[in-house]
Amino acid sequence: MTAFRLTRGRLAAVVVGMLLVLSSCGIDDDTAPQEITGSDRPSLTNSESQTAGPTSGTDRIYLLAPASPSDVQRLRPAQRDVGDSATQRLQSLFGSLTVVEVNARLRTAIPDGLTLHSAVLQPSGTLVVDVSDQLLDLNSGNLVDAVAQIVFTAAEVHDVQRVDLLVDGKGRQWPAGDGELQTGAITVYDYPGFIESTQPAFPAVPSPGA
Repeated sequence: MTAFRLTRGRLAAVVVGMLLVLSSCGIDDDTAPQEITGSDRPSLTNSESQTAGPTSGTDRIYLLAPASPSDVQRLRPAQRDVGDSATQRLQSLFGSLTVVEVNARLRTAIPDGLTLHSAVLQPSGTLVVDVSDQLLDLNSGNLVDAVAQIVFTAAEVHDVQRVDLLVDGKGRQWPAGDGELQTGAITVYDYPGFIESTQPAFPAVPSPGA
């Protein structure tokens, strides 16, 4: 009888111990919002930038992507650490291609010697860009590409909505993507379809019986 009582006592002790262990492993039921500690906040507030990839912190200009004779020329963003102001980006655009860009077979329609006189952002969102007259030496096709490069590169700058492109301080008419001359400021919307698509090429649909 005594042995039976001791066994029951030990069993009860084991059951109580197991209940204590299980209760300590349970998940608390939060009935009210919990404060996020300071150490957890950066990972939440920066989650978008953390998933943005290696482009974060770089400055983009627009160059011309390689194309075969049967393809339409497209603009492709190129990353350069040049600074985020309009002057810095446009001066970089007007400069030489980098080794990486040459190896990628990118090119530019910006003419040699083109000089940026000034780039002034007005409160209205218009960036007034004054350049030297080498831009006027381009033929019609290259002129469309060069102006598109300038407009898209300038549009990367914060608060720039449109570009008023001058030559030696004088306003000009500039061709839009369809070749029609535009008077006044121009925007990226004047060049629809100029950006190279980032969508991968889909395989051709096999013909029946293939």
